[in-house]
Amino acid sequence: MPILTMTTWPNQTDEKCQELIEELTATVHRVIGAPLDKITVYLQEIPQNRWGEGGVLGTNPEFAELSRRRAAPAQV
Repeated sequence: MPILTMTTWPNQTDEKCQELIEELTATVHRVIGAPLDKITVYLQEIPQNRWGEGGVLGTNPEFAELSRRRAAPAQV
């Protein structure tokens, strides 16, 4: 049956993780009809100092801005 894996930073409370698991399980059940007791959800937490987007490390204070900048146009 379905196995879902979500990768995120380790900044959520146990209560928020519980809510996320419940919501993901309910959505899979609703959409594909899998029995609730056969849906497995794994939350994988990756520290911000081991995560990068757009070449910017997650611990960079300007991460939100720098990781979303557009790539420079290719030079001919």
